[in-house]
Amino acid sequence: MNAKISIAMATYNGEMYLHDQFDSILAQSFTDWELVVCDDCSTDKTVEILNEYAQKDSRIKVYKNEQ
Repeated sequence: MNAKISIAMATYNGEMYLHDQFDSILAQSFTDWELVVCDDCSTDKTVEILNEYAQKDSRIKVYKNEQ
């Protein structure tokens, strides 16, 4: 029996790494997972990238701290 996997990711100004991280997760053969990402007030394009992936895949949930 397979169990759903929850992946937690914290981000802060990680735009240089996010594409590789997300593409790696999306390429896995195991597909029963959710990715919960919490951004800690990034000032680069991190949140834009997170939202781009979340729009493409409903298993990705993005939360943004306000302060």
